[in-house]
Amino acid sequence: MIHIFNGIDIPEKEILYKEALVAEKLGKLTSKQLAIIYQNKWFHLLVPNSIGGAEMPLPEFAALMEKLAAIDGSFAWNVNLGAGANMFAGFMEQHIASEVFESERTCVAGSGAVTGTAEIKGEGYIINGYWKYASGSAHANYFSLNAQLVDSEIDENASFLVPAKEIKIIDTWKVFGMKATSSCDFSINNVWVPKGYRFNLQKPSSMVQSPLYRFPFMLLAEINMLMMASGLAIHFYELVEEYAKEKMIGKKDGKEDSPLSDSPEFKKIFKRVSSGFLKNRENTFVLLDKLWQEVSLERQISLDLSVQFSESIKDTMGSARELVDALYPYIGMKIVFTETEVSRVYRDFKVASQHALLSPGLHI
Repeated sequence: MIHIFNGIDIPEKEILYKEALVAEKLGKLTSKQLAIIYQNKWFHLLVPNSIGGAEMPLPEFAALMEKLAAIDGSFAWNVNLGAGANMFAGFMEQHIASEVFESERTCVAGSGAVTGTAEIKGEGYIINGYWKYASGSAHANYFSLNAQLVDSEIDENASFLVPAKEIKIIDTWKVFGMKATSSCDFSINNVWVPKGYRFNLQKPSSMVQSPLYRFPFMLLAEINMLMMASGLAIHFYELVEEYAKEKMIGKKDGKEDSPLSDSPEFKKIFKRVSSGFLKNRENTFVLLDKLWQEVSLERQISLDLSVQFSESIKDTMGSARELVDALYPYIGMKIVFTETEVSRVYRDFKVASQHALLSPGLHI
């Protein structure tokens, strides 16, 4: 086995394994998957304690998301993005956030792109625009977005929550992997939202005084995205390892067949890619702990530490890609049939790894 998950146990993992293929065919989470999320209050992992959330420390959250991704990529992505967006509760006026996030079923889908406008109208804003890739759109009851403030004297944008009933979802998510994330586009046409639904992620929260809401948002987004690809790479590795023990290959000189796992060539590659991945992965977790400690002690994070962390994200992602691509040829024809688990995991990894925060030349 390649990994250690610090004792994290997911009692429902067998159900999640079984539901993964069903969800992929549906193009969204199943009722059983959603029930597990609601029961565990996983959408509220990053919601403030003061309004009923878990306010989980970021290193603990990252490890849990990687564990879920090693079970099912699409499921983990929905939990990760849903919990991550629900964290906006810590940046809103708390009496409003308390109402919005009162239910464990509350889930925010949305986009980080600034592809809309917001115009002041009375005690609120008129929102217009079109946004892409709102993961969890099939079950979300709120959507988040960024919009340009058209009445501002300076070039300024802001973040907003909008109730799902005011959203038009456009089913554009026609993809070959991560199908059950329902990462659809959405549009808004002349919808008014109150001022209390506006929030600011560009600086530490003035609403909740705790490390989670002081942690630099872009660094948080980087680690959360990496955990999706990392968990999927681990799952792929395990499936290849299992296959290699079962796949018999012929030997020369009249010797009997032996498992692929005994092949010197396979063992050499297997060891190289796994050790490289594990080393980089461990370094990322060490740096995450350092960052979390700095924020917890209310210290200013140095530019050097931030750069080190972002570079470690690139390194771990690069070694995860190398692991998957190096082991892919050894899985044989099993991987080309879309209903096999290894095919789904491979396809999910390829889609998840295309996120802009994980792209080697577009790390922004």
